[in-house]
Amino acid sequence: MADSSPSAPGSGARVPLPPLIHGRVRLLILCALMVRPGGSVFTELRDALGLTDGTLSAHLTRLAAGGLVEIRKEFLGRKPQTLVRMTAAGRREFAAYVADLRRLVPGLDGPAGA
Repeated sequence: MADSSPSAPGSGARVPLPPLIHGRVRLLILCALMVRPGGSVFTELRDALGLTDGTLSAHLTRLAAGGLVEIRKEFLGRKPQTLVRMTAAGRREFAAYVADLRRLVPGLDGPAGA
């Protein structure tokens, strides 16, 4: 079994950032949800990220299949609404992803020499 931890910069080894998170749109979705522990309504998330319904739905489906988000359909009065929030596993995976980036990119936590 190969080591899945990121390699040191300049080592020449491929860095195994998880493609489920590393995709641009899915990364944006997870970043937006990280700061909303209670979740976000689908339409608010769509508008905040400037995505189409179809694009957001397709990426949320992949994130949900990977166990990173949960999608709940609810009614607010008589109006249907879809609530999206990160799972506990999603928060752990995202934190590990950010930690991997910090190991890969020197100075990511602040200006060099600070």
